[in-house]
Amino acid sequence: MRILIILLLMANCVFGSELPKLPDGITIDTIPDNFTRGVFYHYLHKNNEIIGTIAPATWNESEIPGTEIISSYYAELYNAYKRDTFLTKMEALIWLIATIEDYYQPVVIEKWKKLETQPPKVSLEYPWDWSYKLEKYGSIFKSKSLNENKLVIMMDDLRGHSEILQIIRTPNTGNVTTAEIIKMSVQMNRAIDLQLSPAVDTIIGGKTFKTVQNTFMEQMWQWHYWYTDNNEIIYIGANLLKDDRFRYPNVIQQILNSIKW
Repeated sequence: MRILIILLLMANCVFGSELPKLPDGITIDTIPDNFTRGVFYHYLHKNNEIIGTIAPATWNESEIPGTEIISSYYAELYNAYKRDTFLTKMEALIWLIATIEDYYQPVVIEKWKKLETQPPKVSLEYPWDWSYKLEKYGSIFKSKSLNENKLVIMMDDLRGHSEILQIIRTPNTGNVTTAEIIKMSVQMNRAIDLQLSPAVDTIIGGKTFKTVQNTFMEQMWQWHYWYTDNNEIIYIGANLLKDDRFRYPNVIQQILNSIKW
């Protein structure tokens, strides 16, 4: 705590006035350059991770040896791939705060596409700039399927493909119960903690699923949904990694709400 207070005081001193209010969960620390007097680097943190920085962009030599006159600063928010240059560090900080607040807002999707697959038989809507793939997922839940039984919805961005949602709809040839497939899922994913998060009922497309949520390695948020009857097994899994868990949960819910079997 004492170190944090010192860093905050240093940040206030270096910026020359009281710092603007930082977004919830965001902290800033200020590190002096090891070689040049009066040069500082400012790092913004969220969840113990550096998410952005403010640093000198251009400078001129000073008449005092070992010092520099900073003529501009750059600000960068890493995961949003956004960067700009400003004349003062305060302007850079104000821009970075606004960029952070905008980036961590829940994403609103304006354009959607409709998808119908068979097999696995399911229809849903998903964001227009996302993609999907079909797979055959064998030896799952004691099911014997001769056809593709897995649909994966993927988000495409500058980082590549992120598998956001998977739907497995497969015959219940093993005659297993919902409790049994939940137990199998827990054995495959030890992050599922039914004592911490007991399974509750939720309705998707008119069918009643058992569902739980959990974090995975403190970086990913996961949703699990299970359904069985005498004929079939349906498993739905959603994964949102790092910043996406703050930005896309409403989008996941909209996809689930659109599902028809």
